[in-house]
Amino acid sequence: MNRIRNYSLSFLFFLFFSSVQSLLAYEFLYPVAYTQQNDLIKVYVLYQKSITHLELWVWDPQTKVATKGLLSSYTPAGLRILPSDKGFSFIDEGRIRIKEFHKRSPRVIDIYESLYDINEIEWCNNDTFYFSAKKNDTFCVFQMSIDGLLECLVGDSQYDCMYPQVIRDQLFYIERQIKDELFKREHISYKIFKTTYTKPKLFEQKSKSLPEQLRKAFLEFDDGDIHCDNASTLEKECLADFKKSPISFLRMISDKEGFFLAHPSEVERQDKLLTFDCYFIKKSEKTWNHENIFSFSIPTELLLDVLDARLYESILPLLPKYYNGSIYYVDYYPVKNGNLNIFRYDIALDIIEQKSFGQHGQLSFSPLFIDNKIFYGGCTHESGQHCPSMWINEEGFVCIELPSMQVNLATS
Repeated sequence: MNRIRNYSLSFLFFLFFSSVQSLLAYEFLYPVAYTQQNDLIKVYVLYQKSITHLELWVWDPQTKVATKGLLSSYTPAGLRILPSDKGFSFIDEGRIRIKEFHKRSPRVIDIYESLYDINEIEWCNNDTFYFSAKKNDTFCVFQMSIDGLLECLVGDSQYDCMYPQVIRDQLFYIERQIKDELFKREHISYKIFKTTYTKPKLFEQKSKSLPEQLRKAFLEFDDGDIHCDNASTLEKECLADFKKSPISFLRMISDKEGFFLAHPSEVERQDKLLTFDCYFIKKSEKTWNHENIFSFSIPTELLLDVLDARLYESILPLLPKYYNGSIYYVDYYPVKNGNLNIFRYDIALDIIEQKSFGQHGQLSFSPLFIDNKIFYGGCTHESGQHCPSMWINEEGFVCIELPSMQVNLATS
């Protein structure tokens, strides 16, 4: 059979950074973060009205009332609560923005380097965050201050360095080696590496050495200061070598264990499901070992450019999440009415437990954990129970309901 290859998975995983027009769309409603001050919990919920319309709502799970978290002109992907709990960051059409709770509008962090395809950012402290992005057509790992000072941690023209994870003084990341041929780019190896994390002393030195009135000029004209050419010479340790088999989405639980996903290199137009293998990686004495702990599948239409189904954040709302000794993930069972349900893998006991039981084609997304409770979202166009919903109450307030369940802390 002549199968048409349409999309590489590396492209699909970063679709939410581009703007693609569509005529129709399912509506999705799902939680992405929360803050808690005293006993007051606020949950941040994304509402995807269409592929070009993404809204952020701040929801009170007690009263069910929700208020707008941002103006509708912003597209808040990859939201992260600041370490200070005084605001949140997000990526708005390729630009990093910070919204502090006491300020009316978010501010943008200007990057005076030619970076693009910025992935999720992770915060080291109140002033510094790190991420991977493309520079000169390859992915590199960067760290940046909220003042706009930028430093390359790992990068090279022959390697894509992605999915960084900083744990204490260690930097973990996935490296894929690039082979460029005529009109074609191929990835010939995938490896997980660990190296020493370089703390941002450079930021402090530059900040202190520059008078305040010269700071802006320095940021605007410090072109060429960022060099990404150390991936091949960096002192690092290889933790796993998958040869040509693609791996992605490294998540470290500690400096001695974590998990990541293996997947096909391409997806076909006619493929209904996309299957992933989840690997657990752990250090035992002086060696690192990895094993396949479970597999899961998700509907391809949620990732592909289908008029009525694609998620703006692509696969991010569907990724496995770690909580209290277990990995929670979603899996699709066509033989059971085509439901995307939540499952729990117990790391210590090596057992899998189904947590949600959808009906009539329900799509449940990866959960958000608040104390001993799970909140999750999905498609609002579904019928049956345990679906996210949004409505206006008798007082004229917008209300949200998200399905939830208790977590048994004794076994999770």
